[in-house]
Amino acid sequence: MPAAQLHTPDGLIRSFEHRGSPADLGVFEQIFVAQDYSLGRLRRGRELVQRYEAMLASGKTPIIVDAGANIGASVVYWGIHFPKAQILAIEPDKANFALLRKNTQGLNVILHEAAIGSIEGSASLSDPGEGEWGYRTARDDAGCLPILSMNSLLEGGVAANAAPFIAKIDIEGAEADLFAANTDWVQSFDLLIIELHDWMLPGQGTSRNFLKCIANLDRDFLHIGENIFSIRN
Repeated sequence: MPAAQLHTPDGLIRSFEHRGSPADLGVFEQIFVAQDYSLGRLRRGRELVQRYEAMLASGKTPIIVDAGANIGASVVYWGIHFPKAQILAIEPDKANFALLRKNTQGLNVILHEAAIGSIEGSASLSDPGEGEWGYRTARDDAGCLPILSMNSLLEGGVAANAAPFIAKIDIEGAEADLFAANTDWVQSFDLLIIELHDWMLPGQGTSRNFLKCIANLDRDFLHIGENIFSIRN
């Protein structure tokens, strides 16, 4: 299996495995070359880093949630740039999850082979032909994939002194379910990064619940490329 070499800020080299597919190469390009999640592109980026440092100084463990972790590129990115954070990574596809596990070895990460939604339940997974980064989950009582809520995720297995820091969400339209109810967790995160999918699922209004959720919250809203950055004021 092909592997790329990543140079970390502390001078180490990490090997990152991929399948050589357009989707795997695309996600690697987005995260490590285009730097889609870099806080350096934000005017408030330094402020967010200072919040991370303040959490550590107060004895807290910053929590980063990565929903739609795919093969682990974004998880490795967070691990490199915020090495003292605890990362909670959620990925529903078995083959992606296997690579996610390999690529995140040695990082402070808890992996969940699951979907995420507003309440616990079960889901089915489908492949609409968009490549390995385009698998979709749908709530399904007969599905064999567990659905975790954000609240249950934050309560299960995280550090006792945990403090929510970043939530990154790229779940191929399932944001409609995630933000349908029980959204009190949103304001606890300093930064929320989300890709919305109205462009991919026209007429379904998959972004509506997210927009309703953040409309009344005291947060900045920035749209950069495919992602929305929502920063707590």
